[in-house]
Amino acid sequence: MPSFDRAPPLSLPVRYFLAAACWLLPLAASLLRTDGDYPSLSLLLPLHLLALGVLGNAMLGALLQMVAVVSGVPCLRPTWWRLGVWSLWQLATASLCWGFYQGLAAPWLQLASVLFALLAAALSGLLYGLWRSPAADGSSRGLRLALGLLLVTLLLGLSMLAVLGWGRPWPLLSLLPLHRLAAQGWVLLLVMAVAQVIAPMFLLTPAYPGWWQRHGATLWLLALLAGAAGLQWQPQWPWWWLAWLPLALFAALSLRLLRASRRPQEWLLPYWWLAFALLAVLAALLPLLMWQGAAPWLARALAWCLLGGFALTLVVGMLYRIVPFLLWLHLKNAAPPRHRVPALHAFVPETAARHSWRALLLLQPLAALWVWQPQLGWPLALALLGLLALLLHHFVAAARQYHTARRALPS
Repeated sequence: MPSFDRAPPLSLPVRYFLAAACWLLPLAASLLRTDGDYPSLSLLLPLHLLALGVLGNAMLGALLQMVAVVSGVPCLRPTWWRLGVWSLWQLATASLCWGFYQGLAAPWLQLASVLFALLAAALSGLLYGLWRSPAADGSSRGLRLALGLLLVTLLLGLSMLAVLGWGRPWPLLSLLPLHRLAAQGWVLLLVMAVAQVIAPMFLLTPAYPGWWQRHGATLWLLALLAGAAGLQWQPQWPWWWLAWLPLALFAALSLRLLRASRRPQEWLLPYWWLAFALLAVLAALLPLLMWQGAAPWLARALAWCLLGGFALTLVVGMLYRIVPFLLWLHLKNAAPPRHRVPALHAFVPETAARHSWRALLLLQPLAALWVWQPQLGWPLALALLGLLALLLHHFVAAARQYHTARRALPS
């Protein structure tokens, strides 16, 4: 079980979560000019705004929190992670995406490569501390592998930036599928690690089977490595099918646990149902690569199901659970004994979370329209702006409630 007395300062994860919401604005703007071909710049731009700006910030904030409270790795330099690493992540993402917007402008890609190299060095130190942790539970093992694959993703991205920005004669088309596989692996491994803690704790589901907790992350990693090796050996063969089985198995196990929840009225439960249903759709679409190849609509559908559907739905749902919990926890720790602090629902009411779930539900048919006709991205862009407005409205209200309660504490 998590030990929240080891949690980093409140401002550390909240800063990443707020940045994640704000990146929805440029993401929505980028959808107005996509032609949908892959790997064209008009698709790479929203893809990286979503993967790095929105999901990257949210998942990095969650990772820093999980590493401390689950694996027992203390945050020794919270100011560096709150200001230094946070600033580097925003600047690196902005430089990369602006370079894409400017048609692979070399100066911006060069700047992005320098900033991402600094980030890789910082995350390497975190991985070293996590690897030395004696924690041996399934979540900690998953966090180690997820952070390791995040570093691999960054290094492969840096290799491609060396080609595009610095003119290095490296095989760009061979690096691209490896980068994509590593990015998918880091997202799924982090979700697997988080789900083992969050599902039983907040959704009151049974625990994941012991064999999955011990071997699930390793199975997914081996499938990715086998796919990557196959792509290097015979690039024309459909090695994507190797990633299908762990995805389908994770989706099936999770949906089965959700059906067994002892709290069916829990508002977070629909978020997880939607997310894992979209993961199941992704697992069903992957075998189509054997017959359709890299069809443009299929590339868009896979990208949306993983990032905009599965990951974004889980991230938004967990923000509505984790942010008020962190506000309540830090307020309770600051209060004297027997002092009554506001309840969790005083920070973010249940109705607010349900409104955002409906917004995410609306996103899915609009995303399907964009997948089929990428020039019709404006309805999806408007829906993302609506989601941003809801998130900012709800969490600004939560922050005001926190500061009001903090000022009311006896001195």
